[in-house]
Order: sequence, then C-alpha cells, then structure tokens
Amino acid sequence: MTDDPANILSNNKSEPTSNILGHPKGLWVLFWTEGWLSFAQYGMLSILVLYLKDIFQHPERAQKIIGLPSLLAINHSFYAPKGLDATAGSLSGLIMAVIFAAPFIGSFITDRGLGRTRSTIIGISLLTISFGLMEEETCFVLALWLFLAGVGFSGSLKAQVGALYDLEDRRRSDAYQLYSQSIQIMAIISPLLCAFLGTIAWRWAFMATTCGMIMGLAGYLMGRTYLPIEISFPDPTKTIQARSCSKLEKQRIFFLLWIVGLFALGILPNQEIMDGYLLWGEEHYQLTVLGITCPVSTLVSLDSVISMITGFLVLWFWRWYDYRYGVVRDMTKIIIGSAIATIGPLFLIAGEYVQPAPHQISLWWGVAFHTINDIGCGMTFPIGMALFSRYAPERHNTTLISCFTLHIFLGNLMVGKLAGMLHQIPDIIFWSLHSGAALLSTVGLIASSRISSRLFAVVPS
Repeated sequence: MTDDPANILSNNKSEPTSNILGHPKGLWVLFWTEGWLSFAQYGMLSILVLYLKDIFQHPERAQKIIGLPSLLAINHSFYAPKGLDATAGSLSGLIMAVIFAAPFIGSFITDRGLGRTRSTIIGISLLTISFGLMEEETCFVLALWLFLAGVGFSGSLKAQVGALYDLEDRRRSDAYQLYSQSIQIMAIISPLLCAFLGTIAWRWAFMATTCGMIMGLAGYLMGRTYLPIEISFPDPTKTIQARSCSKLEKQRIFFLLWIVGLFALGILPNQEIMDGYLLWGEEHYQLTVLGITCPVSTLVSLDSVISMITGFLVLWFWRWYDYRYGVVRDMTKIIIGSAIATIGPLFLIAGEYVQPAPHQISLWWGVAFHTINDIGCGMTFPIGMALFSRYAPERHNTTLISCFTLHIFLGNLMVGKLAGMLHQIPDIIFWSLHSGAALLSTVGLIASSRISSRLFAVVPS
C-alpha cells in the first residue's frame, strides 16, 4: 500500500457492525445515489434521439437553441449523416459516447488530490444544474456541456464501491452486481415516466430528471460518513516518496487497457438500444399492447425490467455454481457472457424476416433480443468492473476504473456511426454488424485468457 497522500486510502473499510444484508452501509448509500443519477441520466437518454428528431423537424425551434450549429458541425465532421433520422441518431450516439469518456478526465483529477467524495459532490451538483437548464430549450446545448462535466466528476462513485472491500473479498463482485441493480431499477421507471411526460411537454420530462438529481445529492450528502475514509489534498509540509508501479502492476494496466477495446466491440448490441434501435423499433414493432399504443422509448424500460431480472438470476447462478463446483475466474465469466451477447441481434434479424411489413414485428422478438443481450451484459459489465476494481493499482484505481467505462465511449462512437447508416444499408446487415462485433470481442477475450491467468494469479502485497 502506497503512502502517497494524494492516493485514496481505500483500505479504511466500514466496521462489520455497519453491515446491512451482508454489505457495508456505504454500499447502500452508493446504491441510492447511483439509482437517482441513473433515473435522471436514463430518463434523458431514453428520449434524447426522439427529442433531437423533434427539434430537427421544426427548424424555427432549432434556430433558437444557443450553440446548436456548432454541435451539428462537430457531429457532421464525425459522421456526415444524411437525413433527419441519421442526424438525430448519430448526434445521440456522439453525446452518449462523450458521456462515458468524461469520467476518465474527472477521475484523473480525483486521483491527483481532489478526492472521491469532493469529486462526486461537484459532479452531482453540476448534473442537477444541467438538468434544470434542459427545461429551457434554448439552453439545451449549454446544459449538455454542464451535464458532461457533471458526469466526469461523478464517475468516482464506481471506485467507491470497490474501496469498501478488501482485494480478495468474495463480496466485491456481488457488490457490483447489486450496485448495477440500482441502475436497472431506475432505468425501468425513468424512461416510462419521461416518455409519458414528454408526450405532454419535453420540459416536464427534464423537470422530473432534475428532481431525481436533487434526491441523489441529498442522499449522498447525508450518507457520506459511511463511505471509506480518504485523504485528499497532499500536505505541503510533508515530503513523501511516491511508490512507482511494479512490473506486474504495469503489465496489469496494459492488459486492462487492452480488454477495454475488446469490451467496446462486445457492447455494440447493448448500446444501440438507446439509439438506432429506437428508430428501427418505431418503424418495425407492433407497439399496441392491450389496446394501448406505447411510445417507442418504453422499449428502454422493457430492457431494464428484463435486465434487472436476468441480473439477479446471473448473480444467483454464479453464487450457486461457485459454492457447488468451485469459484470460476472472472475472465471466464466475462467470456461466457460475451459469447451469449452475440446471439441477441439475430432475433431481430429473424423477426424482420418473418414479419417484414412495417409495424408488424411482434414484441416477443424484442423480448428474446433483450433477454439474451441482458444475460450477456449481466456477466460482462459488473464482473468486468469488479475485475478492474480488484487489480488496478491502488494509486491509479479511480482512473483505471473510469478507463473501464471508456469501452462504452468507444462503443457509442461506433454506435453513432452505425445509427447513421440506418436506412442506408439493409437491416439484416445492420444487425449482423452488431452480432459480428460481439463475436470478434469474444474471440479476442478467449485469446487473451491465458495472459489474464498469468497476470491475475497472485495479488501483490
């Protein structure tokens, strides 16, 4: 353990008496906080591509938005989209990509003295302000920039989860599974609520996300005493020699960065759900259920319901399997999950083949896609996060955990490009590209498995 005062002292764990349901109280503080952040973020993202399309259909509104021409110019330089759907889809993908890159910058500052708690408070405060500004359409682009800054600083939450546990604590992977469920729960409620409010007025939807951020900030401020003790800014009166990374730690860092790229390919089917998939679903799905026509953004809530169920099933399965047959390595679980995720888009191809007419594909094809996709993600995302948390060197822990989310940044960059190709290429090729990318990721993970066995065989003292 390094004595660098700029480092977060994550070995200051909660006392056993503070445990709830076998986990430290701090986990439930972070569960609450992340839940409300997800409520706001998923609520906004679930309507983003539809909101942008609505704006572009009304040029008189678009002209009043401060900074929109510059944002569109940036988007055009990346994707050169053609048509309203392509512009809305590519811009939505670009925004989502930057959202998942921003935590890397914030965590870099956090690891160099700001501290996780301060960073998170700054981030949540900026997010609250940004969602408030989104209620005024002319300020939407300005709100987006504040939103990205807020996301950057609030990325420290994920690192705080790992800091509650010892490196070899079996509960660490379980904690990230539970932590991820807070996201799933709110990702069910928020898109439904925001979709309904958006049909009345977009500002009502953004008002709901603002209220969610206020709840998250209040909970974090009241519960931060249960989080790991940290030393933030270095004491200028003391001179302490910082310990450099060992050879093994450097190898682990390079390996973790390598699999970020593999994860980026594997995440494409999942990340498309809030972008081109919604535009595709609006045209192809039969969205009338029990006589009620549902907004297409409710597909995000459907995905979250299935994801929550499959997440608990995956957690239960690996607990049962590890107890009965012995602990399975994290990399093995990730490879299995990645392989499963390759199958999901094939159900969309099959659905369109069976029911090619517009608005005729049964939602059961969508349920099959979401189920397979979410089982795969339930094995890759939280377990991958736990892998990064366990093996990232302590003095760079927050930065490297944020590096893990860079795979979503890279994935969304590709999703933005693919969404811009919607209607430009046949749908069967469109979804085959997603499945093929996940397959390529699986092959890469299998090839890297032997290296991971060597690098993660022992934990340095």
